[in-house]
Amino acid sequence: MRRFSRSSPALWFWGGASLVLALVALVALRSDTLAVAFVAGLGLLVIAGILLGSREGSLALMSVFLLVTLILPDDQALRYRLAIGGGGIFISDVLLGLLAAGAIAAILAGRGLKITRSPVTLPLLLFTVWVAITAVLGLARGNDLKYVLADVRALGYYIVFFWVIVFVQTRRDVMVLLKVLATCLLAGFVIGAIGYARGQGTSVQFVEAGISRFPAPHDFFLAGAMLLATWAVLWPRDKRRPWILWFLLGISLLCVMLSLVRGYWVALAAGLVYLLLIMRPRERMRLIAGVVVVAVLLTIGTATVNVALLQSVVMRTLAITNFQDKNVQYRLIENRAVVHQFAAHPIEGNGLGTGYLFDFSRYGVTPFYKYFIHNNYLWFLQRMGVIGLGLFAWFVCAFLLRRHRVGTDDVDRDPWLGGLVIGSRVMVVALLVASITSPQFNTKENVAGIALVMGLAEVSLRLLPKVHEQQT
Repeated sequence: MRRFSRSSPALWFWGGASLVLALVALVALRSDTLAVAFVAGLGLLVIAGILLGSREGSLALMSVFLLVTLILPDDQALRYRLAIGGGGIFISDVLLGLLAAGAIAAILAGRGLKITRSPVTLPLLLFTVWVAITAVLGLARGNDLKYVLADVRALGYYIVFFWVIVFVQTRRDVMVLLKVLATCLLAGFVIGAIGYARGQGTSVQFVEAGISRFPAPHDFFLAGAMLLATWAVLWPRDKRRPWILWFLLGISLLCVMLSLVRGYWVALAAGLVYLLLIMRPRERMRLIAGVVVVAVLLTIGTATVNVALLQSVVMRTLAITNFQDKNVQYRLIENRAVVHQFAAHPIEGNGLGTGYLFDFSRYGVTPFYKYFIHNNYLWFLQRMGVIGLGLFAWFVCAFLLRRHRVGTDDVDRDPWLGGLVIGSRVMVVALLVASITSPQFNTKENVAGIALVMGLAEVSLRLLPKVHEQQT
């Protein structure tokens, strides 16, 4: 742990961030409105620091934003908000607004910040503009303002990418935010473990009696597993791997297994296959051997602790190809309804906030209007049309397919930055696969994390040549 924290910022920063989070929780226990006002007041103080030229103040605000967004459970986040238009402004929304205002102020002030150039910037900016246009379109077509704002909020979290390329300037900045993400991952596991011990796990099909789903942000652990696996496998042989990598990777893989989400298991496998393809030949055996060892350890450990859980994992795995499964039929009915809507407005979409009639009457369920769509790509088509999905595909491809080849040599120069550059792409590939059955790119928690990692990867790619020059 000492090795991991040796390059951490001053103790006052982490102590202050922890104290602020504790104060927010205490105030929230007394009053929802006071909690939001407290966070807003804190944000105004930090933004004042930004306007005075403090980059550390902006990093502190981002750290608080990540802690609140990625750790605060949804049921709590829904309580602490200011009611507006049938919906509400959340604590995380206030923090995000302050981050965006700080970035804009810094650009307008022309303080000499070196903004990282990225091929992702233009398509993501155009995507953001199209979000605003389709929000207006949704209102014009009579969609409920509450659901329009909910969609705008989720997609608005892509702003985090722009904040990163403006404010993250040094390797130290990157490492600070990576450590904040590690803290969020560990906190999410602890909160999930407490909930699991209290019997708050959700029930699923194809499991043994008494087995339930681990109550934690499974998407976050899937993304974390991809990043951590890349660091662990590609870490240079002549440098010792920090033990924290193995610890966090073990937690992430355990939580992905306990999620009992078959789509995440497929996505995990797809990410590992992609990593295998882009690795150097001598490193592929390391990955294959690592996968075998981890699989054996998880199997033995699970069988030792709870045989029923191991049997449930096997049953869920075998059920991946069971197309007669009620859940699979549920998704197919959902997909057909959404495709029918898309066909009516294929170019521009139906607008944000669009619902659809979900007819599950064959299973004794009365038809009802629904807004959640499991297939992320159909979500984009239904609400934002071919233009929206095309812009999304553009910025994702711009991130994955760069003119300058991203190779494992980057990891040799700097294991953390180079591993982040490659691991972020492995993460995106896995999440793209998961998005077929579980939306990853249109929910605020996922978008905040994805945009942050993508931005950090782009900054790391800019910093790597400087690291190489310093070494030579």
